[in-house]
Order: sequence, then C-alpha cells, then structure tokens
Amino acid sequence: MPQPVEPLRRWDPEQVGGYVILGRLGAGAMGQVYLGRSAAGRLVAVKTIKSELAEEPDFRTRFGQEVAAARRVSGAFTAAVVAAESDADVPWLATVYVPAPSLTRLVRRCGPLPVPAVCWLAAGCAEALEAIHGVGLVHRDLKPSNVLVSPDGPRVIDFGVARAAERIQLTVTRGSIGTPAYMAPEQARDTRQATAASDVFSLGATTLFAASGHAPYQGETVMDVLVRLATEPPDLSGLPAELTTIVMACLERDPRNRPTTASIVARLAASGDLDPAPLPAAALALIGEYRGGPGLAAASPDDADSLAGADPGTDPGASGESTLGSQPAGAAAVSRPRTRTGRRGLLAACAAAGAVALLAGGWTAGTYLTARPAASSGKSANPGSQSSLGPIIQPPAGGGPPGPGALAASQTGPPAVAVSQPTGDSQTSFIVRGQGWPPGQPVTITLVGVGRSPIHPDADLTGAFNYAINQDHEFFPGGLPVATYTIRVTDSKGASAQARFQVQRP
Repeated sequence: MPQPVEPLRRWDPEQVGGYVILGRLGAGAMGQVYLGRSAAGRLVAVKTIKSELAEEPDFRTRFGQEVAAARRVSGAFTAAVVAAESDADVPWLATVYVPAPSLTRLVRRCGPLPVPAVCWLAAGCAEALEAIHGVGLVHRDLKPSNVLVSPDGPRVIDFGVARAAERIQLTVTRGSIGTPAYMAPEQARDTRQATAASDVFSLGATTLFAASGHAPYQGETVMDVLVRLATEPPDLSGLPAELTTIVMACLERDPRNRPTTASIVARLAASGDLDPAPLPAAALALIGEYRGGPGLAAASPDDADSLAGADPGTDPGASGESTLGSQPAGAAAVSRPRTRTGRRGLLAACAAAGAVALLAGGWTAGTYLTARPAASSGKSANPGSQSSLGPIIQPPAGGGPPGPGALAASQTGPPAVAVSQPTGDSQTSFIVRGQGWPPGQPVTITLVGVGRSPIHPDADLTGAFNYAINQDHEFFPGGLPVATYTIRVTDSKGASAQARFQVQRP
C-alpha cells in the first residue's frame, strides 16, 4: 500500500512555483504541506505559509533569511531545501520528498524500537542537528513527526523557518514555537531563548518516545503539559536502562548541563556499532509501503503530535492534520469538497496562551498550580473560566442557548457545541468546537439572525469538529459587529445544539 496522500480541496493550489501539486501531506502551525512534482518528474514536499504570517511586518525578510540558511544545510540526515520564494503572494519552500514514515507512525504501528535501533536513530538525528546548527539555525520543533525513518537512516524535516514566525506567535498567542510535549523549559517560557541546547532537549524527548512510545511530559491539555514541564521530572517509564543516562542528560532543565550534539554521537558510537541497525520486521514492512510511492488513500491519525502533550496519535488533528479521504487521483482534481477540518491546532494555541504565561512567571507559580484537580476528572482547574480544550457546553433540555460559562460533566452523549471564549472584540477568533456529532458527516453552522455559513465542517472519526467564526468573512465582510450572538449547529438528521458569545467594544 503506498503512502497515503490527502486529495486536494477546492481552495488548494494546483501549482506552486514550478511544481504541480498532487495532494496534501499534512498541515502545521505555519501552513499547509503538499506533495508536488517538478517538470522533470521529481517529487518534493511543498510548504505554503499562512496568510496571517505572510502579512506580518518583516516576515518575508525573516523568512527569506531563514530559508537561505536552510539551503546551506547539507547533512546526510536532513531533507534538503531545494527551492523557495519569499516574495510570492503565498510564500513557500520545497524540500526533497522522503518516501518514509514518520517516527510517530512507525512507533504507533509497530511499537517501541529495540535499543540498537534507537541508538542508530538518535545518532542520525544528532548529526542532523549538527548540520542545522552549523549554519546558525535552531530547529525549534524537533519531535517524532518531524523525523522520517528511512532504511539508510533518519531524516529530520521542517527546520529553518520557525524563527521567521516568532514575532506573530508571541503577539497572537503569547505562546511559543514548538510542541509542548517535546519542548525545552526555556523555550516554553520564551521562544526567543531557544538555542541549540533546546534542540538537544527535544532530541532526548524524541529518543524517549522511540524507545518507550511516549513523551516525557503528557497531559490532556496544553496547560497540563506545561505545568508538568515546569514542576515535575520527566516520565521515563518503559525506557530501557541502557538509554537512561543519555536521555536524562538531554532532558536536563538547565541548558548549560546538556551535552552537545557531537558528544551525543560520540557516546552512542562508544556504546556500539552505529551502522544501520536491524529494525523489527513490522517496521521494515511499513517502510516498504512508503517505498512504493505516494498515493491517495485513507489516512491514519498516527502522525498527529498532540499539542496538548498526549501520546502522539491519540488526538487526530492536534497538530493541524485532518482526516484524509479515499479517492482516485483523477477525482481529486475534479471535485474538492469544501469542508473545514483540522482546527484543533488553533484551539491548542488558544489554550497555550495562559499556560506559557505560567512558565514565563517562573517555577513558583507552576508549583502552586500543581494542586489542580486531576486532568482526567473532566473539570477545569478554574471552574469560572473555560479552556478552548476543556469541557464543552451542553445544550439545555429546553433547547435554549446555554450560558457561556456552562460546563459539561462529560464529553460523551448527545451532540454539543462550545465557543472558545464567551466574550471578545471584533477581531477575536471565536472557535466553535463540536462533539458527539455523526462521524464523517458535515454539519451546518448558523449564526442566528444573521445567516447560514456556506462552509460545512465534517465531524472527524470521534464525532468532533472545529470551526472559526467569520474567518473567511462568511457572515460579515469585516470584523464581527458588537452584539450578543447565538451559534446553532445542526446535522442532516435534524439534531442541533447552540452556544452563545458576545462581541464587545475594544
């Protein structure tokens, strides 16, 4: 079975630069990733940058500088940047396409890797980081889904452009670039503090995942992960004793105490032969599927690294991935259903705003918050506020709109919706989250008294969906006018649920 590639949607580009776009490989914090083909038939991964980033002052200059540095990276264990255009209407860059599964998918499908294979993998990633750091770059987002496992060694991808988005990330979300479950403490406090040592921390976390199947810090929400990162030792359960010393060295809280990438390679080399280590038969079989080339097929959620820090793959779409559909290649070019999926990454960023403030405030505040209720209780640490990833609003028995502070006792049951925040101004991104809807089926979004949205998001395989109100100006040509609004969601069978939010003057 070839590597699954998502069919293009109606609004996806058919060509970027000199590359014909064949399908979607995924999405991330900075934009979409497509499979492209050059005039000579060479396959590449094309990343397009979100418009809100491209419109940020000085972004294109920073992006051009970062890409220029990334093109100088020539390590054997990286996916080389082959082309880019920072001045295009939609900035983009293209990298060598690597027909291999991510480490996330490999471990989720085949289980944790044996120690020799983990050492081989970690050494390759360390060499990749050496090449990246050698041109003055910091990866900033090394994690299992950014490591592709090929028979001749790992390939580290998605490096070299994260810093260009730094200003807007800090301004919009007061957050940080990276994935909390694999992020160094200093980077979580302030992304501008990210250094080569921060990448070493992420390498240790990624190595732990390869050997044990889980991240060092886990939780149901971004806040859970960041609080644990600030106050607790890493979870090393399942880590073989032979790897404990090097993983713990990488996960040191003080970046000055972490080893360099060169010393990591030396330590691993001293522990045994780093020639291609025997991979389990199941892993080789999965890699073999990718060697057959890409094709449109049903997707797996295994590559989604949860921004909330749960084990990668447990929350499909957490890092921006959407559910893929099975469809012939010819059909993809003719029909691109207009749906809106993969919003959980935006929701996670909203939840991260307060959590990163905790880390910025120091360890004392984090220690105080460890007295929170257990994450599995389904209750917020502050019952008076609602996290965008927290419990959702249930429709009342009488069918009227629930108040913005109403919380559900459970995430199961009849269809329900919630809004990410009860109040905001005309420029606020109000995110509607639905749960309990028919899996794979579209829903209709109505702003009561205003009209019906032409965008019909599909519920994912768990019955959840996310939708940003007026992001495409489907209700108003500009920002939302000052008013109190009721959002109503209905499905094809007539089931409905409502939630309310208020737009106030700045």
